[in-house]
Parts: sequence; C-alpha cells; structure tokens
Amino acid sequence: MILMHVCCADCWLKMISGGKSIEIFGYFYNPNIQPRAEYLCRLAAAQKIAGEKKLKLIVADWSPKEYFAVVKNDKKRCENCWKLRIGKTAEYAKVNGFEYFSTTLLSSQYQNREMIKKIGEAAGKKYGVKFWEPEKIERELKTKGFYKQFFCGCGYSMVERMEEKYRP
Repeated sequence: MILMHVCCADCWLKMISGGKSIEIFGYFYNPNIQPRAEYLCRLAAAQKIAGEKKLKLIVADWSPKEYFAVVKNDKKRCENCWKLRIGKTAEYAKVNGFEYFSTTLLSSQYQNREMIKKIGEAAGKKYGVKFWEPEKIERELKTKGFYKQFFCGCGYSMVERMEEKYRP
C-alpha cells in the first residue's frame, strides 16, 4: 500500500494513470492552499477523482497556521512548504502502517522534481517509510471534467501567476 500526498486532482491522475495494481490511498494535506475557496475547489476535484476511480482519500485538517509557521516570503518558501507537506505524509504513513509513501508534486509542472525527490527520501529515512517514485509519470496527460488551477496553491504563487499573466 502506498500513501500518496495529493495536491490536486490533475496531478493525482498523472501519478495513477499507468494503471498499476498497487493499492494507493490519497492523502489530501495542503495547508498552503489559499484562499479557502481555492482549497475547497481542489478538495472537491480530488474527491470526484477518488469516487470515479474508486480510490480512498484521507483528508487532513486545513490549517494554514502550520504553513505560515514554516514558510516565509523568501527564496526557501517552496522548499519549506514541500518539507512540511511531504514530512506530514511520511509521518502519517508511518503511524498508519503504510510501507510506502509518495507525492503528486512529482508530476506538477510548477515544482522542482529533483528537490521534491530528495525531500521525500529524507522524510522516508526519518520516519522509516520508503519513498516511492513511479517508473513513469504521465506529465503530458490531458485531463478534463473537474476544476484545474493555474498556480501551485499558495497566495504567493497566485500573485506571481497573475503578475505574469497581466503584466504589460
């Protein structure tokens, strides 16, 4: 069994599209997502995918104070956010008897995959759970029929994407 941190429905589909016979549980832990309406849209989309694909989805509490306690608007904010979410996933996996854990962040165009892999491996060592990276991730998978976002999730990235889009 694999506990997979789910950041959004689109990335979750990209990670599970290979049709593997491994039992995957989703873990929706995203205190970084702002505003709350954005969080709820992403959660609803992940729940829709879970229902359609007959997957189990565990939803952790949404607590932005956890995010803001470790993340500042500096150059390491993304790294600290990944450490928080991947670390909590590894901890939950350990406590709940999962042998493996992973994150859909590996499939996202907005993320640094190599750094995420290193963070995952370090969290795995800390909690005694193996970090799993699929052999193939369908990064170009065209998905539709549910809410899809245009930014990573935090308020900082939303502002950055809006500035890129509307900058003269």
